[in-house]
Amino acid sequence: MTTETVTFEDTSSFSKLFLDYVNGSRNVNGIFAFEPSPAGFEQALSNRQFPQKNRDILVEVLKEQYGSSQCNPDVVSNIELLGSEKTFTVTTGHQLNIFTGPLFFIYKIAATINIARDLAAKFPEYNFVPVYWMASEDHDFEEINHVYQHGVKHVWETQQEGAVGRFETGGLPELANQLEGRTEVFKQAYEQGGSLADAVRCYTSKLFSDTGLVIIDADDARLKSLMVDIFKDDLINHSAFHNVNTRSSEISEKGYKPQINPREINLFYLDNGLRKRIVRSGDGFQIHETDTSFSQEELLDLLQKSPEKFSPNVIMRPIYQEVILPNLGYIGGPAELAYWLQLKSAFDFYKVDFPVLMPRIFGLYLDSRISRKIHKLDLTNEELFLGLEALKKRFLSEELNNELSLDDQYSMIEKVFEEISVKAGNVDQTLIQHVKAQAKGVNKSVSNIQAKMLTAEKRKREDEMRMIAEVHEYVYPGGTPQERKVNILEIQNENFVADILSVSDPFELKYNIFRD
Repeated sequence: MTTETVTFEDTSSFSKLFLDYVNGSRNVNGIFAFEPSPAGFEQALSNRQFPQKNRDILVEVLKEQYGSSQCNPDVVSNIELLGSEKTFTVTTGHQLNIFTGPLFFIYKIAATINIARDLAAKFPEYNFVPVYWMASEDHDFEEINHVYQHGVKHVWETQQEGAVGRFETGGLPELANQLEGRTEVFKQAYEQGGSLADAVRCYTSKLFSDTGLVIIDADDARLKSLMVDIFKDDLINHSAFHNVNTRSSEISEKGYKPQINPREINLFYLDNGLRKRIVRSGDGFQIHETDTSFSQEELLDLLQKSPEKFSPNVIMRPIYQEVILPNLGYIGGPAELAYWLQLKSAFDFYKVDFPVLMPRIFGLYLDSRISRKIHKLDLTNEELFLGLEALKKRFLSEELNNELSLDDQYSMIEKVFEEISVKAGNVDQTLIQHVKAQAKGVNKSVSNIQAKMLTAEKRKREDEMRMIAEVHEYVYPGGTPQERKVNILEIQNENFVADILSVSDPFELKYNIFRD
């Protein structure tokens, strides 16, 4: 596999906030801690403080979660290393999509692993552990209950509710039998029993074997005990709400649209089959959409005794992550980084170190078959990101050396009507508007002629047009970017994960074109 790159701007797929962040615009200064670069990580490394107590609890929990499973020796070693003050993590998080979900799941973890490797080479006196944070407490099941293969949506049907990481995997082995490709690793994970979180840990470990990737499920009472004081403040004082709102206003003033809106209370009540928001109700608290309520004293007592019943939302989860991991960097997509940029003031308030925010790897994979078609059409990497009609027009224009272009004729028409306008104005100034209206009508007629020329040329080149449509559908299946829809089971390259790790550079902040 080889890789080529195009700028993020050339894909027309990213927000201004994301582009300004990765390009180091002055406009985003002050809303992040460290720049997304090796220098940023070096600065974060020199600043990061992490209590030994938290390390000890982290190691204890991870050893228990991996249990008696046959861990890769590199994973076992990395878990042990996390107890050392010389060890730090690089982390990405993702939902528990079935069968990995879209390809960008692979790209996120690959970026995390490669950054940890790069840091280990640059700072050999320290240890760097790549971590995948399973979003096991999410309850938006409809977001993760399906997978696409060759454009067909396959859905996992189950009546289970609550945190998806706790779901049993019944029905998934049967779903695997409906899919094509190398499904063995997924069948084994789903058939072993246990929860969806256990299954995801199993198949992700196998997909990224020999990388030392550590996978954490933060749905644990011991880990949440480290957040009791912050959770209590959120319940009573709503400090995250106030701080994030202040930062969101600053971001709006800079001309960006905030990604998320905080709530006064950024916690869910978590129980078997249930994850519902905690809301204020008079002097006490109500579990949203249920009949369960607590006095303030009762809820705070529950927090002390059973912190596992409190689940952080999108505002509180990043803070939780940085409290329980000796983390230096978070790797995410554009929307993730956008909401992280709203959180630094809350981190500062709670005196929690803010990480380097790194864009994940972005990629378009081209197999040999589609690469041959692209070569035959002589399309550039940048042209692959055009809309279908724009791509057809560009192709025809280049093929015919701009014979379909009427730019020269438009200029001639404009010049002629300017001369007519002057002469008409000398006779009567009121005629100028009439001349302009006539010019507009002529331009519209010429535009219609050009459109008919283009349509006629498309008919003459049906084979090329069909090939362009096929390429565009490959790049944007169903109108969605490939990395956000296509699943790894569709990839014929048996070494896909290893190849992505081999050829991608997460510090080169560009869009990758991967070619077999």
